[in-house]
Amino acid sequence: MTEPDVSTPYATVVIVAAGRGERFGRPAKVLEIAGGRPLLAWSVEAATRAECVHDLVIVSGEHTDEAIRTLLETMRLDKPVSVVPGGLRRQDSVAAGVAAVGEDIEVVLIHDGARPLASTHLFERCAAAVRRFGAAIVAIPVSDTLKRVEDLAIRETVSRAGLWAAQTPQGFQRETIQAAIAQARIVDNEFTDEASLLEALGHPVRIVPGEQTNIKVTHPEDLELIDALLWRRSRQAQEQGDEHPTAIPENRHWL
Repeated sequence: MTEPDVSTPYATVVIVAAGRGERFGRPAKVLEIAGGRPLLAWSVEAATRAECVHDLVIVSGEHTDEAIRTLLETMRLDKPVSVVPGGLRRQDSVAAGVAAVGEDIEVVLIHDGARPLASTHLFERCAAAVRRFGAAIVAIPVSDTLKRVEDLAIRETVSRAGLWAAQTPQGFQRETIQAAIAQARIVDNEFTDEASLLEALGHPVRIVPGEQTNIKVTHPEDLELIDALLWRRSRQAQEQGDEHPTAIPENRHWL
């Protein structure tokens, strides 16, 4: 069996940045500032540094399209990046992004723009797992004690054994995810993530151990944690001789 060529980029990263920020309380969450830059900029930069990545597709929201395009222009990226409009639901936005992937691409990595701290290595490990297993998602073992609750009353404690918390990126062979999305449209089911879509179709999905710092920004308070983690990352980079300073401005929104 011929080993896949790892020297040629073979993956497209689809970054979903079309959310309305309902839980966050403000629109355009991916343009909130952390570590001196919009959240979206961090994941875009990490993805473009991955050797396996050929190009990126950013799925924008109705009110953020122009700002996202402007941001990408200022970043002067060395890999192709396209922007496509999203839909009403997350899965509609994912479908729009996946539809924009080129036919010569082997692997699609779907990432949440509200997870700014995913490392370049994480994208690379996820893509490699997709090449080996066909579908793979990043996840971490559940560490908190879980309670099943009804009307604010605890009904039972749920065992953590075998439970993992899904993160992104979530990766799939291009033809597999495109076929799964087409099937989901036929049955008109809603899915919370792409892995659950493949699970419903009986397709096995592999777990890639994730990173504890790969947190999702859901509430405004999360930005303070992201700031702290980016500050620590910057200090570590400077100690190792890299020059990636980050400044944390008072204005937290970039438009």
